[in-house]
Amino acid sequence: MGLFDFFKKTEPIKAPQVSRSSSPIKHETEQSPMNSPKNEKAEEIKSSIRVADTVELERMIRLASRPEEFEMVLYCPVRNARIYCHSVLIDKLGDLTKFIIKSISKGRTIEEINNLTRMGNNTISEELDYLIRGGIISSDNYTLTDLGNQYGKLLELFDRLSNGIDVAFNTFADEFETLEEETYEQDVSGEYILKSRFIPALARNDNYANSLQIALKEIVSDTPFCSAIRKSLYTTVKIEREEKKYKKVFIRDVSKGFATEIDQCVKIAVPCDRITYRPRYAWIDPYRDAVSEMTTIGQKHEELLSAKAQLIMNMVQQEDEAETIIKDVNAISGTIDRVRDNLIMIPDDKSIFILDSQPVHLIIDSEKCQGIYLEEVQREHLYLICYYPYRRMEA
Repeated sequence: MGLFDFFKKTEPIKAPQVSRSSSPIKHETEQSPMNSPKNEKAEEIKSSIRVADTVELERMIRLASRPEEFEMVLYCPVRNARIYCHSVLIDKLGDLTKFIIKSISKGRTIEEINNLTRMGNNTISEELDYLIRGGIISSDNYTLTDLGNQYGKLLELFDRLSNGIDVAFNTFADEFETLEEETYEQDVSGEYILKSRFIPALARNDNYANSLQIALKEIVSDTPFCSAIRKSLYTTVKIEREEKKYKKVFIRDVSKGFATEIDQCVKIAVPCDRITYRPRYAWIDPYRDAVSEMTTIGQKHEELLSAKAQLIMNMVQQEDEAETIIKDVNAISGTIDRVRDNLIMIPDDKSIFILDSQPVHLIIDSEKCQGIYLEEVQREHLYLICYYPYRRMEA
């Protein structure tokens, strides 16, 4: 249909019904041109929603397609370490006391104990008397009582724990972890290696980082004097100086990040597109090139315009007067929001990991908004800064 068709004497064409009580007529596509005579009546689109109903339209906006599955790989520096366990209660026992209890527990005689210590009979006898009065050793045959056997088991446990528990020390998270040699890597990209937060001088303190929590797991419920031992437990640690291996971790769900900084977290910039849309009537698309000419002629000779031309110009005016729709779309998660006040331009902070993404697009539900589509008129690439905690990363 050419431009001059709009100035012929034709039967008036009925305007599209916009009353909310009318029922939408189904058609095959939102933007299909109506060029053939067979489709002339399709121009008479009935819809319960107009382009001016932006509030209604916003409720029916959705993603054109889901963003690609996201995965970010990072590497935490790891060092070999050892946790040594101690107890204040065990420390209060003298070395000779511990030696005698452990020796009798292993079946040694008093004579053998004398020979091993070379402290003299008087010293050993005084210690034996002390242990007999304390109910640790029986006075008749110098064997351990039930109480003495409990002390024997406790000393045996701490002999093992005092040799140390082999663990890994994550210098980014500043915490000890289970040693998993088979999962560590050595040759990794420097861009994705997380920086160490470890301050060696602090490791000289007792109960450094989470070492006490790991040690407490060794004090099981059937440990002699369990409650008292757990309360009296303390640790010292030894951490290797060099970082030669790395633990791979993943960020897969950016929604688990926080808006404010917390301990042991990664600062990331999540890409967001701020997109401005203008709602359009699809049936007008085949005639848009002629609108400016119709407007020019209509301003001078309005009587020359056909009913169809006047209808098209009226609908275009509705489009121009309708408010634009602005949405902030998280390009990683696909979350759609109104305009946010916490988005920024691309950050220049080198400590921030800037995530990559593909552009996202929005559409209107074609079943509920027949004959209307969104035309993108502006797009800004912005970023949401969030703090992703190490504890929420996947190994």
